[in-house]
Amino acid sequence: MKTISKFLSIAVIASSALFAGGAFIPEPTQPDVEPVEPAVAEIPNTAPASDDIQPYFGGGLGSSSATVNSEAKVCGGCQYDKLNQTSSKAPDKILRWGGSGDSTSAMALAGVELNDFLAVEARITKAVSDYEIKDHKPISYTNAAIYLKPQYKFELGSVYALLGYGVSKFDFMGESTTDSSFQYGAGASYNVNDDLSAFVDYTKLYGGGKKISQATTMDDISSVNAGIIFKP
Repeated sequence: MKTISKFLSIAVIASSALFAGGAFIPEPTQPDVEPVEPAVAEIPNTAPASDDIQPYFGGGLGSSSATVNSEAKVCGGCQYDKLNQTSSKAPDKILRWGGSGDSTSAMALAGVELNDFLAVEARITKAVSDYEIKDHKPISYTNAAIYLKPQYKFELGSVYALLGYGVSKFDFMGESTTDSSFQYGAGASYNVNDDLSAFVDYTKLYGGGKKISQATTMDDISSVNAGIIFKP
């Protein structure tokens, strides 16, 4: 009986609402949703790219060879004809001699790699011992040069060329003589680790043909070097 009474009461209320202005529509409930943090756009890294210029320095030892030639005009002397009682002068003679000699050389270098394909390098080379060339006094030698260094790198090392200009100083028979000339060379390096590499190369240190005394001319000097390069 109580159930019927409750049902009738609900029906009366619903009918009143319907005739009073429309159906009763319950307010929809919002599902429980966790708040979402607003998306933040990633700001691109605008820091400048790292500088490709890489300084380096090193040195090595080498075996260098120098070639000289000498030429002197000497008096042919006088001759006397006793029969005719006349004198005459013999023609002058030209004496020529020369040769080559070797020396151990020490070399120091410093440079910067502008990129993976080109570097600029300065070198100072000094003959540790004098060149002992047949029929000549000992000759000492020092060279300072700067090179463009085209290079090709690969995983184990690099190959390179040297194209530059240098000033050479010769000390011979108590006199010092300087001369400048084009220089060139080529070599290869092996990467020991990221900071250290070993190299071997050939350089033509001088080829100007400079007179270093009244009779003697320095023709050329070349060197084969081996050493290490360190990149700090």
